[in-house]
Amino acid sequence: MRPNDIENLINQYEDVLSCFFHYMSDMIFLMSVEEGTRFRYVLMNPPAMQVSKLTEDAYGKQIEDVYPEEKAATLNSMYRDAVKAGKPIYFTTYGDIIGESLLTPIFNSEGVCTHVLTVTRDLTERKKLETQLEFMAYHDALTGLPNRRLLMDRMKQAMSQAKHMGRQIAVLYLDCDYFKEINDTWGHAVGDEFLRVLAKKLSSCVREVDTVARLGGDEFILLLSSLDSAEEAAKVAKRVLQTLQEPWVIQQHSFTLTMSIGIAVYPRDGTTINELLRHADIALYRSKEAGRNQFCFYSSSME
Repeated sequence: MRPNDIENLINQYEDVLSCFFHYMSDMIFLMSVEEGTRFRYVLMNPPAMQVSKLTEDAYGKQIEDVYPEEKAATLNSMYRDAVKAGKPIYFTTYGDIIGESLLTPIFNSEGVCTHVLTVTRDLTERKKLETQLEFMAYHDALTGLPNRRLLMDRMKQAMSQAKHMGRQIAVLYLDCDYFKEINDTWGHAVGDEFLRVLAKKLSSCVREVDTVARLGGDEFILLLSSLDSAEEAAKVAKRVLQTLQEPWVIQQHSFTLTMSIGIAVYPRDGTTINELLRHADIALYRSKEAGRNQFCFYSSSME
């Protein structure tokens, strides 16, 4: 298509193009090119002005005239790459706003790049939703703790590291004694708030490298990584029991809480995820049988 043909089309559909330009949700920037390295603002649509916080006062100004040095350098680099490539290129920028941009160099009849047209789509809300969905896939909705799926991944990593370094890991299976009575007495709203507070208390009892996960109901797992001995797991179990014996007040309701804990240690008590969880569960029920409010290490005699 010849340049004159394009001009005729533009003139013919001027109203349509103007409407499209002003009401398109994507951001549009038209930049003029000087010597292939400097860029001036020629045109922006309303969404572009709103997001960039620029007005028509920016027309005719270079990027470095309207932005701080660091941001101007980033934008100039993007436009220079587009000119150098000689074809449309994509960029994704991150910050308060996540934007996916298509930069298209425009050449005159002599093959010189005179302008760069940028169309940017705001992906911020979509990325937030993707992040939220990913978090929900690996975390418990009530407490925000890792769920069973994420626990499996972390157990696999912890066991691999322990095997490589000649260390141990411990799985502590926790179950609240008489949690059902809290729900039956004060309702599920109090029970849910109790579980959220419990999650925070359990997290305060372990290191950052450890994992506190909720399997469901009042069942929790503490995954202790890179241990020198099983005694370290016993210290954590004692710390948990002591912390939970402090008075509880949830929505003006006061009560006491005890917990039973079963412990399985890798590689002594199992070399697979299923073995460790099953053996920790067996130890948990032995702890309950022995009177609750205590912890118990797994042994083969429990089978």
